[in-house]
Amino acid sequence: MNILFAEDVRAIALPIIAFLEQQGHQVTYVSDGQAAVEAFTRQPPHLVLMDIVMPMMDGIEATRRIKALGGTRWIPVILMTSLSAHDEIVAGLEAGADDYLIKPTPLAILQARIASMQRIATMQESLHGILDNVYEGILTIDEQGLIQSFNQAAERIFGYRPAEVIGKNVSMLMPAPYAREHDGYIARYLREGQPHIIGIGRKVEGLRKNGEVFPMRLAVTEVQRGGGRRWFIGLVSDISAEEAARARIEFLAHHDVLTGLPNRGQFNARLEVLCGKAQTAPFAVLFIDLDGFKPINDTLGHEAGDEALKIIAQRLRHTLAAEDFVARLGGDEFVALCQDIASAETAQAIGQRLLAAVSQPMRLQGVPSQLGASIGIALWPQHGRTASELLTAADHAMYAAKRQGKGQVVLAAPRPA
Repeated sequence: MNILFAEDVRAIALPIIAFLEQQGHQVTYVSDGQAAVEAFTRQPPHLVLMDIVMPMMDGIEATRRIKALGGTRWIPVILMTSLSAHDEIVAGLEAGADDYLIKPTPLAILQARIASMQRIATMQESLHGILDNVYEGILTIDEQGLIQSFNQAAERIFGYRPAEVIGKNVSMLMPAPYAREHDGYIARYLREGQPHIIGIGRKVEGLRKNGEVFPMRLAVTEVQRGGGRRWFIGLVSDISAEEAARARIEFLAHHDVLTGLPNRGQFNARLEVLCGKAQTAPFAVLFIDLDGFKPINDTLGHEAGDEALKIIAQRLRHTLAAEDFVARLGGDEFVALCQDIASAETAQAIGQRLLAAVSQPMRLQGVPSQLGASIGIALWPQHGRTASELLTAADHAMYAAKRQGKGQVVLAAPRPA
C-alpha cells in the first residue's frame, strides 16, 4: 500500500515511517501541507496520513485541496491531532477527512485504522471493477452538470480518458443544440422538481472525442447525497450498430437489393397516392423493359447481368428529373413516374431520353456490351384513373413496342369511351 505521510516533526515521523515500512507499506514522506498536495497531484497514493498542525499549509486546508482534486477512486485521508483539538477534528472531517487519530498514536491502533480503510477501499475497488466491466457506459454528474466519474465502457463509447472529462461539464459529450440546453434542463429540474428525463430511458445523440455524432440510449437516475446534494447517474448504450441494422432493414423493405432503387411495393404505394389525390396534375407512367438482357446473362453470366442492371438503374435515375421516381419491378423491368406532364409529346420526349441513356455502350466483366429498351407510356387520366389501370396500360404499350421491333417508345391506346 502506498501511503502519503505528512508530518512536520521529524522525530514523530521517523518511528511511524519505520513501522509502516515494516508492515510492507511504501511511504512518501513530506513535512508540510503544500508538499502533501503536490505529492498527491504527482502520484495519488492509496491512503493519506496527515498531521493537522504544519507550516506552509495546515492539514485541514491540504485535506480540502486533496479532496477537491476528485478522481474516480476513493482515497482515504486520516488526520492526526492532539487530544484536546476537538475543533480541529470537526474542521478536518468537514474538509473531507475520513477518519482521525489522537497523538501520540499507538502503532497498533494506527495499523488497525489503516486496515479498516483498506477494507473499505477493497469494497470500493470491487464496485469499480464491476462498473468498469459492464457493457453500458456509466457516468455521474453533480448539480452543476460536472462529470464526477466515468467508467471504462464510457471511455470506449466516447473516446475520452477519465482524466480528460472528470470535473468538466457533461455537455462536452453532446452535440448542438443539446449541449447548449443541458444546464438549463438541470436548473429547471432543481427549481421545479418536475423530471423530463430522469427515470425515462430514451434515444438521444452523443458526441465522440473525434467529433462523430452517434445514436445512443440514455437512462438517468437521481441519487440524494448528504447535505441535500444530488448526483445524477447516466447509463449509456451505443446503439450505432443497432440503428444501422434497423435502417438497413427498413431500406430493404422498400428498395431493390441489387440496384438500390425503390422496389415494386414502394412504386405501387407512390402510384396509389398520386391517383388518389383530389387535384392530381397530369403525370405519366413509363414501363421500361430491357432488350437484349437474356443473351448477356447466357453468354457472360449472371454477374455480368447484375452489373448491367446496376448500370441501367444509375442511368435511368440520372436521366430523370430530381422530382421524378424510378423503381425496379423485378428481372429486367423498370418503371418511372414523371409528374406535371402537360402532353403526350412531353412524355414521349422523356421516353426517348431514357431509351438513349439505356442504349449507351458499357463494359461488363471487361467485355464491350450494349443493351436496348422497349418503353410503354400511360398518361393520367387519359389512359386510366386508378393505379391498376395505368400500370396495365403502360405494360400493354411496352409489349406493343416489342412487337414493333424493340427499341421503341409507344404511347398507350386511348381508353374505351
